[in-house]
Amino acid sequence: MDTCEAFLNAYRELEEALEAKYGQRSGVVQSYAAGDGSRYYEELTLFRETRNLLSHHARIDGEHPVLPSESSLKKLLEIVDFVKNPPVALSVATPRESLFLAKMTDSIFYISDVMESRGYSHIPILEGDGSLKGVFSVGTLLTFAKDNKNRSFSDLKISDLEGYIPTEKHTTEKFAFCKRDAAAEDIKKLFTHKGPFKRRVAAVFVTSDGTEKGKLLGMITPWDFFKSEI
Repeated sequence: MDTCEAFLNAYRELEEALEAKYGQRSGVVQSYAAGDGSRYYEELTLFRETRNLLSHHARIDGEHPVLPSESSLKKLLEIVDFVKNPPVALSVATPRESLFLAKMTDSIFYISDVMESRGYSHIPILEGDGSLKGVFSVGTLLTFAKDNKNRSFSDLKISDLEGYIPTEKHTTEKFAFCKRDAAAEDIKKLFTHKGPFKRRVAAVFVTSDGTEKGKLLGMITPWDFFKSEI
């Protein structure tokens, strides 16, 4: 099989995979490039033009007017694989064993120092069964301070903020939960800010059953998508 035939077969495979995914036939590659596949917009635009030249134009002295490069074919096959086998939540998440987890007995100053030195914004706190008890963040501390103006912070521990750490108690942000095999591209959309009066999703927790009651398997933040370029 020459490169042209392999390229056309791969492009056809991409069209079929996208048609099955979106239920759209005409212009499905172009629509994907402008939407969910925007990370591949330039490549898909070039590949669509190349496919048209190979499919709809007569050969010149028996040869195709263009010849796809090996690198172009490799990239096209990579896109096909991405569409047919999209990354899932747990493949994007920071796994539980790599997370910094706070304990109820930890001092606020200690946790704050760790957050500042390592660049963390949200620290999970677990129940004894491995499920999520709550999340400590700067917002947690600010809300506590507003409600306890005369409280000294010198000996404050996470346990003193127990009423503020549950995910539903955070007033400036919110959290979501998903199963390990949830589509990563769907999770990425959760981080899209939807207006000035709606709380943003700060983190998505991957759990054994996709709910807050399940055992924590990993945590996803916008930074995880930046690292993975998904």
